[in-house]
Amino acid sequence: MASAEPQHIVQQYPARDRSWAQDFKLAMLLHDLDDSQSVQELENALATIRDSGEAAEDLFGAPLEYGEARAYSRLTPQQLADSEMPVNSSVLLLVGLGIGVGLLCTGFGTWVGFRDGWTANSWHYWQLAALCAGTGIALSGHLWWFYRVKGKFARSWALGVAGIAVSIAAAALIATLGDEQALPMPNWLAPILGIALAIGAFWLPFKDEPEATRNDATAFTDPEAWFAESTRLLRGRYGMRAREAASVLAPAREHWSNMCRAEGEASIVEEFGTPNEFAIGLGVNTATALRRRWLMLRLLPLALVFLYGTSLLPEALAPDRSGWDIFFAVCVAIFAAVSLYELRPANRAEYVESKLAQRRAHARGLEEGRDE
Repeated sequence: MASAEPQHIVQQYPARDRSWAQDFKLAMLLHDLDDSQSVQELENALATIRDSGEAAEDLFGAPLEYGEARAYSRLTPQQLADSEMPVNSSVLLLVGLGIGVGLLCTGFGTWVGFRDGWTANSWHYWQLAALCAGTGIALSGHLWWFYRVKGKFARSWALGVAGIAVSIAAAALIATLGDEQALPMPNWLAPILGIALAIGAFWLPFKDEPEATRNDATAFTDPEAWFAESTRLLRGRYGMRAREAASVLAPAREHWSNMCRAEGEASIVEEFGTPNEFAIGLGVNTATALRRRWLMLRLLPLALVFLYGTSLLPEALAPDRSGWDIFFAVCVAIFAAVSLYELRPANRAEYVESKLAQRRAHARGLEEGRDE
């Protein structure tokens, strides 16, 4: 039965419980269980129902809540860690950026084509320079964030700083060489290139990022390697500063030192678990780091509004301004107002509490999985 599909197991449930099983399967899917894990849970629940003769709702309660609890118990430590990451591959960032820039070029290219004519040359070198700079800086910033959250700090800074520097240099070179001249490109070509970019992004060779260090017992026989990996995870995945991570790990260091003096030979993984498991347990005490990350995420849109608004405002106030200038300025102002509204303390408290509740569920599920 191991090779069965979850839906096949659902169909084996009694008719009265089939709707419950469907919701149970959906809850496990939403919490990242793979098919083999879902099949095992569905089979276990079905066996209990058949043995007891009772309805699934009476035995297990609401399917969504039960599915969430079972998912957190079944997820491996690595799956729990991956759930903290919106994306698990840098290539996926390239795909998203490629689609976004492609759709942007398609939309603006189509609008300019209808406005100025499809055979005219409306695009200028400075616009190409702005596109290169914006795309490069956005990609570099996301790669900086991605590798920092994964705890690869050296690669994060190298890619972020180098990418931004290269993007600005390339944009400056294009703007200097092209000056105010129009690109030798008809307007009909811009939307075609945009569609090609958006579709071509799907052909990028997608694969998960390889883990630098495996989170198993054999990889951390050296206590210092164990503490170094735990520090990396706390600083990267959970956003702690170096001083905060050191403070959180201080009791574990002291306990390990005392245990070694008292007992001599001991395994740090047997005592604390792998660094991944230990970091998941400490993730419930990260309210300060969560507030800091929340603030950074909310201030980023305002920084973009400020940088772009300083160049947009003179055009919107100029005597010869167009309707498009006014419309775009109003849109930016609305976006800025919404971003400011999102900075309310109530929003911050709701975000922090929801994330902490999720991390508490992860830690509780990890403990239940060990007990099973």
